[in-house]
Amino acid sequence: MKKNALKEKLKQGQKVLGVWSMLPAAGVSNVIAQSGLDFVIIDMEHGPMSFETMEQMVKSIEMENCQPIVRVSDKNEATLLRALEIGSQAIMVPHVSTVAEAEAIVRACKYKPEGERGLSPYTRVHEYGHEKLTESLRFANENTLVGILVEGKEGIENLEKIAAVPGLDLIYLGIYDLSQSVGLTGQLNHETVIEMQKKCAQIIQAHGKAAGSFARDLDYVELLHRNGFQFIAYSADCAILKNGCQQAVGFFKKLA
Repeated sequence: MKKNALKEKLKQGQKVLGVWSMLPAAGVSNVIAQSGLDFVIIDMEHGPMSFETMEQMVKSIEMENCQPIVRVSDKNEATLLRALEIGSQAIMVPHVSTVAEAEAIVRACKYKPEGERGLSPYTRVHEYGHEKLTESLRFANENTLVGILVEGKEGIENLEKIAAVPGLDLIYLGIYDLSQSVGLTGQLNHETVIEMQKKCAQIIQAHGKAAGSFARDLDYVELLHRNGFQFIAYSADCAILKNGCQQAVGFFKKLA
């Protein structure tokens, strides 16, 4: 059992940087984790990875002292349980719009008395045995990072109430949803969208949670950093790989 360093950093108010992982390959996620990033988000909603592949990716990221985060495909309790039993200490759940949904997610991710998470001692999270169960139950509750993605206009409107839900560690804002909520869809650099970003981050922080969002480029990393976001997810592995190759191709063609 190993303490969740990412959760500790967020608790201390530190800002962290990571990337989204869309490619179903433990080798790729291991290379990314070696770069010095704080986290890698394994995207099981939009990415094609199976649970078996995800398990190997989790281990390959952990090897490099980087925190794997599993972004599950839905809010189903069984889906959350499978992702957590593999041993990931951090989870992100999409499409959260109401307090009731946020509360149900916390219950599904925490063992009693804090929640109602199903229990089998014979999983990686409990070191495949029952001998240290009391200790591992407590340790899991303390070290599991529970994150949600607040998406859609309803979610933004309910943000104040959602942010007050006990047991949440991270609230990640869908940046395009936020722009849509103020009638400026896709205009991420518009002054009104940026002000709404700041307001949302302040609401989240006021309730002792970490505010997170997506940066499509390095300029946007700086913008989110300046606007109070602690958790910044920069681009995705596939985009970074493609852009690097395209730069090489462009350079090569100029040599002709």
